[in-house]
Amino acid sequence: MADTLIVQRPVGPRVATTAIFLINGLGIGAWAACIPALRQSLHLSDSALSLCLLAFSGGGIVGMPAASLLVARLGSQKTTMFLAIAFALAMAFPGYALSLPILIATAFVFGMGKGFLDVAMNTYAAAVQRSWGSAIMSSFHATFSVGGLVGSVAMGMLFAHGFDVRTGLLSMTAIALPLIGLAALLVRGAAVEGSDGNPASTFALPNRALLGIGCLCFLALLMEGGMADWSGVYMTTVVGVSTAGAAAGYAAFSVAMIIGRVFGDWAVHRWGERIVLRLGGTTAALGFVAALGPVNSASTIIGFALVGIGASNIVPLLFSAAARSETVAPSAAIAMTATVGYAGFLLGPPVIGFAADHIGLRAALVILLLAAVLIAGSAARVTGGRVNTGG
Repeated sequence: MADTLIVQRPVGPRVATTAIFLINGLGIGAWAACIPALRQSLHLSDSALSLCLLAFSGGGIVGMPAASLLVARLGSQKTTMFLAIAFALAMAFPGYALSLPILIATAFVFGMGKGFLDVAMNTYAAAVQRSWGSAIMSSFHATFSVGGLVGSVAMGMLFAHGFDVRTGLLSMTAIALPLIGLAALLVRGAAVEGSDGNPASTFALPNRALLGIGCLCFLALLMEGGMADWSGVYMTTVVGVSTAGAAAGYAAFSVAMIIGRVFGDWAVHRWGERIVLRLGGTTAALGFVAALGPVNSASTIIGFALVGIGASNIVPLLFSAAARSETVAPSAAIAMTATVGYAGFLLGPPVIGFAADHIGLRAALVILLLAAVLIAGSAARVTGGRVNTGG
């Protein structure tokens, strides 16, 4: 009986989904590592850099509702593979920016690719999880963190050896495209429950039941977006490390996210989603206190690592909770939650940048500390006890 269950589980789609999450993280990690270099090479102020990040946000906001429409028409499986290719190609575009206007335009295209892929891949991941029969969403998001680590460290190493942003981003695209091809082969003819197109799964505004989940997701991804776009800049401008060393902060965050997500499903089963959310928010808040306190690289890196541990399981847990909605189709619920949540990932960084020009980056990052505190304080209002994994 156990052998039959193993055969029926969608191994190919799970491996393929893991690869797509890896590629998404790879792109964001590379982007995070490139921001300090782009800022220096184009001589950008914090406000000018924020215009670039705002363009990235605008692209994502355009992409997310469009992706949910594509999912409804083509299904999450086909849409995910198609949009992964678009994301991988768009990843290289900022490397060709020789001026702020070009950087803004390329950031918009890259952000649109990110928004497209985020909704599609999380909708497909929820379908794979349902077919798998037990909680595996944290494992997908762990792979995203692995990709973020690989992308940021790889770019840091390339910078240390004298390579420029263009060469680095083109290298990431060259890695991503064959992985997407492999993923497409793995899912060919292997449809999973809920991955087909469904008009009922089109984008809509969140209902009241999902709004609380979406708001917490907004805060959690506000922290992740802030770390991706500003941790490197904070390391160079406040802590005073080199451009090559700037990736260390985001790398510590990514490693901690990986560790936290590897043990995420176990933690939720043992303690329940409410405690995991509360502990996660509290740990992240303590991490920001450490990172924004004494100005030295050791305390900053340790603080960013604590943020990673704290934030690691918040988003996968919330996506899983959204997919269990009794009143909304799972793919529509994921699209709703992802759209609200990723608005934090996309809009938070430019807001931090504009604030940094007036009060300094160190003070502006207190916004992320407050987000962590709100997550810890609000966990009981939007969660039940233990997650029902269905397995």
